[in-house]
Amino acid sequence: MEELDFKGLLGHFARLGFQREEQVILGHFGTVQTLLSLIFGEPGHVRLKAQGEENGEINRVVELVCGETIVCFASTRIPVLKNSPEVLQEISDGALGLGQIVRKLEIPNRRNLMTVGRDHRSFWRTYSIEGPNLFLKISEGFPRPPFEEIGWTKKEEATHG
Repeated sequence: MEELDFKGLLGHFARLGFQREEQVILGHFGTVQTLLSLIFGEPGHVRLKAQGEENGEINRVVELVCGETIVCFASTRIPVLKNSPEVLQEISDGALGLGQIVRKLEIPNRRNLMTVGRDHRSFWRTYSIEGPNLFLKISEGFPRPPFEEIGWTKKEEATHG
């Protein structure tokens, strides 16, 4: 995996006012499911909500759940022609998270953080995972209440301007 520019990333997070706990999640590029399991102290799993192909692209929508709590919403765009048959089969099966698929198939990859954001309801990121016969564009949103309930993040107040 390509090394991220952590100094630049930390500066970017600081300029945007991200809490340190948000930075841990948004700057993490291992499997999100494992990280969230560690944060919430319960095994996490992927709950497939929708998946379909249109115009040569698979669109996948999942929830990441720890215990019975939804801790992440994710949507992914998967161009069929940029992914190997093995990747597409694992995605079609719907049993594993995308990071788990990449790890299971031992695909060398790099992850590129494209956007990050936050407000009083959630924080989010969009990134790509790219490698030989692999291209995934993932958008993840993390609702604040579950993280606030366990004390992982501080409550954000809504601002009116």
